[in-house]
This record gives sequence, C-alpha cells and structure tokens, in this order.
Amino acid sequence: MIENQLRLRLAATEMQQEDFEEARSTLKQIETESPAALQASLLMAESYRLTDESGQALNWFLRTAQHYPYRTTTLNGLLSAAHDEQSRNTNLSAALYAEISKQSLFALGQLDRFKQHDDLDPMAVIFPSDLDEAVRKTLLRRSLRHPEHNLLKQTGKLKQSVSAIISLQQRHELVQQELRQLTQTLAQYQSQQQALTKQLQTGDQTLAMLTAKLIPNDFSTEQTQIRQHITRLRNQQARQRAQLAFIEHSQQTLPEIANNLEKQLQTLHQNAQKQLASSHTAVISVLEDSIAAYRAELSDLAAEAQLQRSELMLSSQ
Repeated sequence: MIENQLRLRLAATEMQQEDFEEARSTLKQIETESPAALQASLLMAESYRLTDESGQALNWFLRTAQHYPYRTTTLNGLLSAAHDEQSRNTNLSAALYAEISKQSLFALGQLDRFKQHDDLDPMAVIFPSDLDEAVRKTLLRRSLRHPEHNLLKQTGKLKQSVSAIISLQQRHELVQQELRQLTQTLAQYQSQQQALTKQLQTGDQTLAMLTAKLIPNDFSTEQTQIRQHITRLRNQQARQRAQLAFIEHSQQTLPEIANNLEKQLQTLHQNAQKQLASSHTAVISVLEDSIAAYRAELSDLAAEAQLQRSELMLSSQ
C-alpha cells in the first residue's frame, strides 16, 4: 500500500515536470486493487488530457467511471476535467457532464428506494441486497469511514446481540420444558401426597388397634408378634411421613424455582434487547449520516453537471 502511494506521488511529480510517458509508466505499476488505484486511473486520464489526446483522455475518464462508479471522488474528477475541457473540446466536456449526471441520478434513485422504508435495514447495506451492488459498496465504504462511529465494531455488537437473542430463545424453550416437567412432578407429588395421607391415616388406625391389644408384662408369642408388627408399622410410617414432608417442601420450593428461572430469562432477555437496540441505533445513525452526506454530494454533482452541460450546449449552437 505504501509503495502504491509513493508511485502515485512520483507520477504526479513527473506530470508536473511534463514527463507524461514516464508518469504513465509509473501509474501502470500501481495495483488495481490498491486504494490508490482510483487516483491513478484519474491521473492517467489527466495525463492524456494535458497532452491534448482527447480520445485517450475520454476513454480513461469513462473507464475510471465504469471501474469505480458512483464514487464522489470519481465524479468530482470527471467534473474537474469537464470544466477544463469546455473551451478546448466541447464534445469531451459534454460527454463527461453526461456521465456525471447519469451516475449521480442513478445513485440518488437507489438511495430513494432504500429510504422508502420507515426503518432502515442495516443488512441491506452490509450484505448484498436489492440495492445496486456498486452503490451499496460505495455507501458501505463511506459508512466504514464515519468520523464518529466504528461501523465494524457496532455491527459486531449487533451480531452478538442477535446471537444472544437467538440463544435466549433456545434457552427459553429448554426452560419451558423444565417448567412443564416441574408441573408434571408437582401433579405427581399431589397424587402421592393424597395416597400417603390415606396410608398414614390407615396406619394410625391400625396402630391404635394393635396398641389396644397390648398386655403389659405379657411376653407370649401372640403379644411378641403384636409388638413386632407395631414396630414395623411405626418405621413404615416414619418413612412415609419423611416422604410426605419432602413432597410438601417440594410443593413449596418448586414454584419458586420456576419463578426464578422465568425472572432470570426475563432479565437476560431485557439486557440482550437493550444491547440490540443500542448497537442497532448506532448502526442506523452511521447509515443515516452517510446517506445524508452521500445524497447531498450526489445532488450537487448532478445539478452542476446538468447546468454546465446545458450552458455548454447552448453556447455551442
């Protein structure tokens, strides 16, 4: 990139020294994908214009307009050349004004289509969309160079926010399943509670009957069996009461667990929505500023080109 910039400066110096062939040779060494390629192409056209080779100059100006269309830098370069050629070559001047007007009006039409919607869709600029690809890339390039906002950073945040929302939606489905399972568990506990309560009531009645049959200081086989039965029944009831206590405790805590899960999801969702709104707002702000500036420059270029071409055509009649 540095080498290409140096070649661009060297070519400009060579043109100032009227060494146009050497300048063109230097410009041809600049890589076409380089950021300096646009300026190199305009300088190449300018080198032919300055040597009165109007055919070559027109070809290079139009080639530049085709390779780097809808860029205000390109159109301003064409406008400057058109102004300079008014007195020397009216045909070249008129052709350049026509190209400026055509490209400016087309790009304005694309921006008008994009602004028809109340809400700007950042994805229509960030990714290929219905917008003309060259206009979209020009607008995106301008947006990436916004002086106040870092569009790459904000779009990264926007992507993270959208991903967070999607993850939360998936998590919400899992929690809903957990809540449904908890509801089923509570229903099962309620049924078990009723069964255990009946069993305890029956057990209490059986214990009362057995206790009534006990005879103090009687250690006969029948009395021993009654005492053993009472012991087993009391142990069984102790286990049932423990189960019943667990069920009652679960019936109290499970709804609270479910409620806390819902609250956690709501909080996470609200935070993600705020982040989404913040990053989305920043992206929209960048796009709106870039569109407004781009539109203003295109409007000025179209108006200037149309006015100058009209005056040129009138003066040549």
